[in-house]
Amino acid sequence: ASLLPATPSALSPLSLSVSSAAARVDRMDLADGGLSSARTAHSGSHMLNIRNARIRSENDVTLLRNRLERLAQEERKALKKIEETKRRAEQIIQLKARNERNHLRKQLEAEYAERQRERARDRLQQSKIEMSGSMQANLQAIQNQKKQGADHLREQRQLINEHLRQRQEQQLDRNRKVTELIRERAAEVQRLKMQQRMEHEEALQQEMEEKMMIEEQKRNLAEKIVAELEDQEEIAIDRLRRTQEAQKAAYEELERALVNPPPPVDQREAALGHLVSSSTSGI
Repeated sequence: ASLLPATPSALSPLSLSVSSAAARVDRMDLADGGLSSARTAHSGSHMLNIRNARIRSENDVTLLRNRLERLAQEERKALKKIEETKRRAEQIIQLKARNERNHLRKQLEAEYAERQRERARDRLQQSKIEMSGSMQANLQAIQNQKKQGADHLREQRQLINEHLRQRQEQQLDRNRKVTELIRERAAEVQRLKMQQRMEHEEALQQEMEEKMMIEEQKRNLAEKIVAELEDQEEIAIDRLRRTQEAQKAAYEELERALVNPPPPVDQREAALGHLVSSSTSGI
C-alpha cells in the first residue's frame, strides 16, 4: 500500500518529457514551413519521421495513462481489503470480548449455584435434626389417626350395610307390587280382549242374521215374481194355442174356399164373427 501512491509521481517526468518532445516537434514543423522548395523532399521525409515519433509518443502517453488507471484501481482494491480486514479484526475482537463475558457469567452462575446447593444442604441437615425430635410424636399421632380412621370406617361400613339391606327390602317389596300389578293388568287386558271378542262375534252374528233376513226377503220376492211370471206364461201359452187354432181354422176355411164354391155371405160372416169372438175372449 505504501508503494502504490509513489508510482504516479515516478511516472510524471516521463509524461512531461513526452509532452515537451511533442512541442518541439510542433515548433520544428513551423520552422520547416519557411524552407525553400529545393529542400522540400528532404523535409517531407524528415517530417514523416517526426510525425511518426509524435504518434509513438502519444501512444506511449495513452499506455502510461492506462497503467496509471490500473494502478489507481489496484490501490482502491487494496484500500477496500484493508477496510474489510479492519472490520473483521473488530468483529473478532468483539466476539472474543463476548466470549470472555459469557465465560465470566457462567463462572459466576456456577459459583452462585454451588453456594445455593451448600445452603440447601445446610437447611436439609437442619430439617433432619428438627424432624428427628418430632418423629416419635408424629408416629404416635399417625397411629392414633389410623385407629380413629379404622373405627370410623367400621361405622361407615355398618351404616352402608344397613342402608343396602333396607334398599334391598324396599326393592323386593316394590318388585312384588309391580309383579302383582302386572298380573292384575294382564288379567284385565285378557278380560277386555275376551269381552271385545264376544262383542265382535255378537256383532258378526247379528250382521249375519240381518243379511240372511234380507236374502230371505229377496228370495220370497223372487219366488213371488216367478209365480206371477209362470201364471202369465200359462195365460200366454193358452192365448197362443187359441190363436194358432183360429189361424188353423182360417187356413182350413181358405182351403175350402179355394176348393168348394163360396158359402153364402151370411154364413161367412157368422163363421168369421165366431172366430174373432173366440180369439178376443181368449185374450
